[in-house]
Formats: sequence, structure tokens, C-alpha cells
Amino acid sequence: MTMRLVGIDIAPGEVRIARGERRLGGVRLTDVSRVPLAAETPATILARLGAVARGAHVLTTFPLASVVHRVLALPFRDRRRLARTVPLELAGQLAAEIEDAVVAYERLAEGVDGTTVLAVAARRADVAEHAALLDAAGLAAGRIELAPLPAWNVVATHVGDAALVLADGPQSSLSVRRGGQVVALRALDRIPANAQVFAAEVRWSLAALGELPPTIILAGADAASVLAAVRAAMTGTPVVPIGRVATARSDDLDACAVAAGLVLGAGRAASGLRLGGTETSARSWRAATVLAAAAAVLALVNLGLWHVRLAERDATLRAAIRSVAGAALPEAPLAAPRAELEAAVAALDRGGAHRDAGGALALLREASARVPASIQLDLDELVVEPDVLRLAGRAASFDAVEALRRALAASPLLASVVAEEARATVDGRGVEFRLRAERRTAPGTSS
Repeated sequence: MTMRLVGIDIAPGEVRIARGERRLGGVRLTDVSRVPLAAETPATILARLGAVARGAHVLTTFPLASVVHRVLALPFRDRRRLARTVPLELAGQLAAEIEDAVVAYERLAEGVDGTTVLAVAARRADVAEHAALLDAAGLAAGRIELAPLPAWNVVATHVGDAALVLADGPQSSLSVRRGGQVVALRALDRIPANAQVFAAEVRWSLAALGELPPTIILAGADAASVLAAVRAAMTGTPVVPIGRVATARSDDLDACAVAAGLVLGAGRAASGLRLGGTETSARSWRAATVLAAAAAVLALVNLGLWHVRLAERDATLRAAIRSVAGAALPEAPLAAPRAELEAAVAALDRGGAHRDAGGALALLREASARVPASIQLDLDELVVEPDVLRLAGRAASFDAVEALRRALAASPLLASVVAEEARATVDGRGVEFRLRAERRTAPGTSS
């Protein structure tokens, strides 16, 4: 099954769109494009996209400049406790309270002393307004992630520790990845229009964030215009365009790195902080998958148990048929007891032969006729012996077993009927019983 994917990054001067498809767990980027606003608005561009992308899974971003974030060190590792504590701890470190905030966090490290997380908060109204813009175009966002983190999904894993500089007008940012996790994040104040000033802010921001990463990756619509200045400012540290270390290829990959990362990160453990959307979280999907697998295993076990039980009943019925056939045809070799017994009965019916009142067939007919219609039986064993009739099975209650015993005892073909065993079933919904009836042999007849 193929799922179409659409990644949407709304920038100040254009809308960036990435398309892809997910098939059998793998994701492929098929196209990226940039649509300038010019005389249009984001709403009209999205409406046009919505008309051709019906049924696609939509992913979008929320700008870093519209959130606040902190790195928090908490003295525990429990997920539920983190979910309760992170919003409170983040609120305590902010200068002003964020009204009705949406809080998201990503684990950075775990140790015996606790957990370090990157936590962000945004106004719920701002996130809802962003989602409503897409909803109005028929593009309900499955996931709303914090920019520029999805761009890391474009970077090949072999690059290792690095800094990602997004040179993208007023949405420019800097993030640092160590040990496979984004450990630092910063919105840049200087815009790339002044390349020298922008490069200087990148240099001192990296110095403030700790040890300088071994590689600096440059992306964004203004990446080409600031590449030389950033290389000059970061002497001794390689500065490479994102296209050089990307897992996908496209002419507009520098500008559309965030949108492309949304698509490439779908369906796997991706870099990103989820602020909203209709998509079920990966953890919920994993839990649902585990429950579905457990249900499938239980269904197979149940099917196997029923198969064993039916096989046991089949063996019991075959033994009963052989016993009845042996009693009715004592001198006949039995290769197929049921068929031979049916043939003997048919022969008696055709010949109009006298049926012995004490014979096995007459006894079975008599016992069947004596069972009250109100009693529901589930027989596991029916054995006709020369002197004894044995029945074993289940009934609804002890009263039903006693009624069956009295009904059989009233038969002229049985001398006495005794309940050898009667006990409640394991589930308490019925009674297991075993009856033994002495056969009454008429003078001059044989059983």
C-alpha cells in the first residue's frame, strides 16, 4: 500500500512544498518546489495544492521564532512523570507566563541521575491558527513540527555530530546535534541580507553553545549568499551545503530542506518536536501494534485449543460408534463401523425384520426418546456394553442431570440408572456428569 506524503513549509516570501510516498515502511522523496507569494496569499496557494493533494498525509512546521525553549535536567526517567513535570518546570524558567501553552519535549540524554530534555512552548492559539490555515484548504495537518528540526532528516547519518545553520531570512536558526540528538537550538537575530554580520552571529552563537561541532551544514533559501562569509568566519571548521551530505537529491533542496525533511522523516524515528496535528504518536502506534500482535497470538492459541478439543470429541464419537457397532454386529469384522452399522439398519428396515427390544439399536432409540426436550445435553461419551449403558457429558444444572437420570430409569430396557459423578464445570456455567445404567435383558433375547 502506498501513502502519498506532502510536506509544507510556509516562509515569509513563499510556500515550499515537498512530495513523497511511503511504501512498505520506506519513504521516497519525489519532488520539491517553491511557490512565490507574489500577488497571492498562502491561503490561495494552499487551496490550489489541496485540490490536487486530496487523500495525502500532510505535514507542516511551526516557526522557531514563535516558541520559547529550554534544556531541562530532571532527576527521574519515568515517561508519565516527565509528561507531568516538563510543562511546570518550563513555566518556572520563563520570564513571563505563556497563556494556554502547548508544550512539547524531546529526550536528549538519560542517566542514573535522571533525564535531560529539550522543551518548547508555544501559544495554543498560534498553533491552532496555523492548523486552521491548512484545514481551510482541505489539508488537515497530520503533524505540526518545530522548524528547523525536520531538516536534520535530510542529513545522512554518517555525518555524525554537526551544526545546522538555516539561512532563511527572518526564520534563520542554528541547531547542534551530538550523539544523534539535537542538543541546542537558537533563533538567529541577524538576517542573511548582511552576510558578514550573519556569519559573525553564527560564530559567537556556536561558541556560546559549547564545544564547536566538527562540521557545519548550511541550508535555507539564503544559504548560497552567505556560504563564503560563514566559511571565512569559521576558519578551520568545514562548512558544507546540505546538498553535499543529503540522503536525497533535488535542485531546490537547500531552500526546501525543512519541507523535504518532513517527508523523509515520516514513518520512522525522525528528528523533530511535535506541537500538534491529527497523527497518532509513534508510541501509540507501537502500543497498538503490540496489542494487535497479542490479539493475533491469542486468536491462534484459541483456534489451536478448539482444534484439539474437536479432535478429542471426534475420537470419542468414533469410539462410541465402534462400540455400538460391535454390540449390534458382534460377529462382523469392522473396517468402517459407522457405514457398516448404517447398512445393517437399512437392511433391517428393508427386510422388516423383528427388532429385538433388548438390542443395542433399540436401546439407543429408547434412550434418545426418554431424554426430556427441556434438557440440553452436550455428550462426550456414549458407550453400549452387553450389560451396561454409559453416558458422560455436560448439562446446564444438577437438576437437569437428576431429571435425565429419572427419565432413563423409567425405561423398561434399563434396570437401574446411577449417577456415578456429577460436579460443576471449571467455569461454573454447567455440570459435568457420568451416568451408568444397567441393561434389562428380556427373556430369550440377547444384548
